[in-house]
Order: sequence, then structure tokens, then C-alpha cells
Amino acid sequence: MAADTLKLTDFMDLAALQEMQDGFAAIASVQAVITDAGGNVLTSLAPATSFLHRRDAIAQQEEEVPEPQRVGREYVAPITVGKNKLGHIRMRGGSDSVQLDEAKAAKLAQKFNLDPQLVRDLVSAATKDRNRRPASIQFLFLLANAIARLCYQEYQLRHRIIELETLSRVTTMLAQSTDLNQVLHRAVEIVTELLEAKACSIRLIDLNKDELKISAVYNLSNEYLTKGKIKFSSASIDQEALSDVGYSYVPDMQTDPRVQHHDIVMREGIVSLVTVGMKSRGDPIGVLRVYSGTTREFTEAEIQLLRGIASTAASAIESARLVQHQAEARELEAQINMAADVQQRMIPKTAPALPGLDVATVYVPCYQLGGDLYDFIELPYDNLGVVIADVSGKGLPASLIMASVRAALRAQVDNVYYLGEVMQRLNSMLVRDTRATEFVTLFYGVLDLTNKRLTFSNAGHLPCMLLRENEITELGAGDQGSIVLGVIEGERYRQSFTDLHVGDVLLFYTDGLSEARNAEQELYGRQRIAMSLKKGGENSNAIAQSILLDLRAFTQGTEPSDDCTIVVLRITE
Repeated sequence: MAADTLKLTDFMDLAALQEMQDGFAAIASVQAVITDAGGNVLTSLAPATSFLHRRDAIAQQEEEVPEPQRVGREYVAPITVGKNKLGHIRMRGGSDSVQLDEAKAAKLAQKFNLDPQLVRDLVSAATKDRNRRPASIQFLFLLANAIARLCYQEYQLRHRIIELETLSRVTTMLAQSTDLNQVLHRAVEIVTELLEAKACSIRLIDLNKDELKISAVYNLSNEYLTKGKIKFSSASIDQEALSDVGYSYVPDMQTDPRVQHHDIVMREGIVSLVTVGMKSRGDPIGVLRVYSGTTREFTEAEIQLLRGIASTAASAIESARLVQHQAEARELEAQINMAADVQQRMIPKTAPALPGLDVATVYVPCYQLGGDLYDFIELPYDNLGVVIADVSGKGLPASLIMASVRAALRAQVDNVYYLGEVMQRLNSMLVRDTRATEFVTLFYGVLDLTNKRLTFSNAGHLPCMLLRENEITELGAGDQGSIVLGVIEGERYRQSFTDLHVGDVLLFYTDGLSEARNAEQELYGRQRIAMSLKKGGENSNAIAQSILLDLRAFTQGTEPSDDCTIVVLRITE
């Protein structure tokens, strides 16, 4: 509140002002009124009815009882705050009349030519006012109450300063600490000491397990902490604390039906409980609980302090979680970089240089880790194994499956010549080691350069395109293909072959090429792939780059949604 907007009534209510004015006016035998800084009248000139009634009651009591509300010759008013007696105000009673000596009375009577006895009677009447003593007594107790009120306000102010200092202290600790768990344990200890409570705890929400888990605790036994799990969805006390109310109060935990394990609660020696909710950006993350060893009502100021600490702790917890997530993200990124490096080393850096064969490749991963695979395996007798595969899914899981498929395939082809048998063994391995939603499409061919023959087996992959004299034939399509790897145990895979001629071009690719889309969501499709292949080129590299340029012209910068792999083989002699 700004200083220039302060008013007298901000510090004292009108009833108290009226009481003080009436007491002063009665004692001083004057008329008085209280105004604000602008001269506006706040109190009534006439005494309050309650003041007059109390004055008359005190006057009547003085007539009936020789020394009403006295201790000896003194009136005593206690100064108390709550149940604490801080002191007293004492007022000594005076005589009811003023005594004049005879010489002065005679001198005064002579001066005004009056009877001396009459002078004595007039002075006594002038100085004796039976209404002033009751007013003085009222004012005495009113003053005692005013002092008590000021003392209580000072006490509240000092206590509030301590609370704010504590909140600042906890806030600073939470903001500067590198060990959040240690600070939270220190925070519950400070709260317990400040509120002179029995114990304190912080429980955080685990939504995956629907549980409120202990994060920090002070002065609660292991028996109490291990009495049983607290389900968040059915914890009505904590739900209320996390509602718009902001807190929940339990006068007696030993009898409250919302509290479980009353026998353990009694052994723990806890009675009253106040719980405040902990939220971050409006989302509940936990609760702060304070326990007392006796029945206790927590003040509004104490609850507000706890809510402030809970809010600060919630922000610190979320910040710590963010830092932890960032650290985990950096660690994961480092692991992905290492995995990507390993994967890149699995992809052939150069095409095989064999007489009579021109080879070119294009590999465009959608993410740092891809699920596409191509490989060249040099076999005896001038044979070359060519494999292209696509693993379901993307990212790290797909790359791990891809690596295992590559390793298993290389292990099998060293000992097994029949391609169908190689595919069956790969399928059994994947059915055993992968989930039902994980599968692999794979086209494997063995190129016999001496006899110019391609033997191949297709497990659900896109067919290989053979370009001969501007005509395209798809190899491994229709009845030549079988189901993908990793789905059905015992699936049979066949092998087929085709003879090749000089000038023939073989195109292997993944669905990242055929299923690429433009801004209108049109597919690039196998027909456009065939048209790009027919454009030809001087060599395999020119053909592969021509297909890639046509793809980019079609998509016009649209972000790819899958890895794209292109392998071109051209028979040169």
C-alpha cells in the first residue's frame, strides 16, 4: 500500500476511535471529535450508547460496593495478548471532594461578602462530578486494551518478518543448491522448527504408479513412513490441498475417517495435520504436510507461509527436473551420435570395383539414425551379394534391428548358398528377438558376373527394376515375393533368377523413394521412378543422381518422412 493512500481507519476501526474519544471527553469534561487528514468527521459528537451504559453500570457499582474493581486504593486494568498477561495499568483513586482550609474559606467569603460555609459547599460541588470516575475507569481499561492491541500487532509484525526471512532463506537455498534432495530435507526441518510442529514431509506425485512418494521428511519414524502406499487418485486430503482451496486441515488424524492406520498414527504421536498443495504452472506435483503433536489450529498467516514455501519448492523441483532431463537429453544425444557413427561405418563407403560392373549408391537418412540398409558382400567365384532392406519404424530401435540383420545376414551367407534358406534363418531370428510390430522388408540377390546371372529372393520388399532396351521389368514382384521378415515363424522363402545382358541396369530402392510426397500429398510412386530410370545416363552414378534430382523437383523442399536409399548396378561387359 502506498504511503500517500494510508488512512487512519487502516490502523484502527471506528468503534475503537469512538471509545477513545468518549473516554477523553468524559474525563476532561470537554466536547471532542476525531477527523481524517482531510477534515472529514469520523466519529460522533454524542457518546456511544455502549459507553454510556458501561459508565452508568460502573457508577451504580461504586454506590453498591465500597471499592469496585479495585486493588487497595488502585484501579487495575490488565494488559493481555491472548492468554498471556503482559502487565497492568494502575490508577489511584482520588477523594470525592476538595478540602479547603478555614482561613482560605473565610478570606474568600469576606472578599465576596458571602457566608464561609456556602463557599465551602460551592467549591465542593464544582469539583465533585460523579460521572468522571466511571469514565476514568472505562478509559483505563480502554487504554489497556489499546496497548495490548499494539503489542499484539508488534508481535504479529515480528513473527511475520521471521516468516518472510524463512521464506527468503528457503527460496535462496532452493535456487542456489546443486543438490535438490538435500535442500528439500533441510526445508522440511526448517518448517518444523519455525512452526514448532511435530514433523514435516514432502510427497511428490508419481502418475505412472498413481502414488504419492516421500521425497523429504523430518522427524517421522520408519514405521510411519512404511505403513503403506498412498494412492494419489484416492487421497482425498491431498486432493483437497491440490484443489483451488490450496490446503486441507485435519484437526485429529487419530479419529478422522479419511486417515488410514489410526493405530500407527497414535503410536507416532501426531494429532493435527495441515497439507498444502504443490503446483508448477498449474499442474499438481506433490504436497507439503505439517504434523502437530497436539490438537492445533493453524493460523491464516502460517498457512500462507506454507503455501509460499510449497510454491517455491515446486518451482525448484521442476527446475531440477528440467536440468536432469537436459542432462539426460545430452547423454542420449551423445549415445545417438555414437550409434550413428557405428551405423555409418556399416554402410559401404565405396562401391565395389569389379570388372564388368558399374555401381552407384545414394543414401539420404530422414533422421540421424536410419532404418534403411544396403550392403555389398563379396563372395567366391566372382559373385557379389547385394542386399537392400528397410526396418519398420525409425530412430534408434530401427537402427539396432538393422545392425543385427546385417550381422546375421553376413554370418549366414558365408555358409549357406541357397538364398531361400538364408531368408528363413533371418526370419526365425527376427521372430524370436523382436516385437510383433517390428519387421523387416529385404531384397537379397547374388550377382554372378562370370555367367551374367542374378539370383534373388524377396521378403516383402519393393521389387528390383531391370531396365533393358528402354523396357522395365520388376524382379521379385507378385508370386516371386514372400512376406516380410519377423512376423510368421516357419515362413518359406523362394529364390528366383534372371539372366543379364551388357547394358542392363538394375535399380534397388526403399519406400523412402516411392512414397515421398509433394506439398499436395501426392506420392512419387513407382511409375515416376520408372520414368526417371528410363532417362538413363552415361553411367550408374549419373542415373542415380538423375533419379534423386527428379525426386527433389517433385517434392519441392517438402520434409522427407522416411529414409531414402538408391542402388544402381550397370552391366558394362
